[in-house]
Amino acid sequence: MAVKIFKLYNKKIYIFRIIYSIVMNKDEKMKVTNTDLLKNRYTYSIDILEQNIVENHLDEKILLATQTLTPEFCVKYILDLDIEGGGEESYIFDVCYILSFQKHITEKELTDLINISDDFVV
Repeated sequence: MAVKIFKLYNKKIYIFRIIYSIVMNKDEKMKVTNTDLLKNRYTYSIDILEQNIVENHLDEKILLATQTLTPEFCVKYILDLDIEGGGEESYIFDVCYILSFQKHITEKELTDLINISDDFVV
């Protein structure tokens, strides 16, 4: 009985997220904080996240762990291949780290985007 209720509850959340995504217009301004990301996992559209990542200083680790991101978003806002030194944070935003959280993204997708972006660096 508890399993059926849990499945029904998850189904309602999933339906709510779909409706929420459809209702939110990409031109609408919605302020999202790190706390919002933690409370509302897998909820926000890429448009909403892009509007908020710089303006509201969203934490990249929280984004990776709580939201479904596109390969493009990860390369543009998360990936950091220029981390120097052997500090504690130096491994965090590499390809492997991103892939460990974003299971739907392939290594090929990320490397192809990295190569494309390298072609446009002047």
